[in-house]
Amino acid sequence: MAQVRWVGEGEATVMTVDAIHVTVRSTRPFPPGAPAQGTLDGAHAFTLKVAGSRKESDAFVVRGRLVSATVAVREAFARAVATGVTPS
Repeated sequence: MAQVRWVGEGEATVMTVDAIHVTVRSTRPFPPGAPAQGTLDGAHAFTLKVAGSRKESDAFVVRGRLVSATVAVREAFARAVATGVTPS
């Protein structure tokens, strides 16, 4: 699975991607409207405009949309979900 590292602290795993809408399972929550900045597999920097977070057992499910994402970032997220493996 594709690994997200948040700026500051924390990490997440990509769960679903629908065009620019992304859902991740994260070690930290984000409030609605917050810009969550991170990198996908250490190579693709992105900003996720958070729509919401909810606690789910030992993690947080964070939903949002990619903001100003390049084609390379969108394709990397799509590949991560389509193949279930880390994109290169």
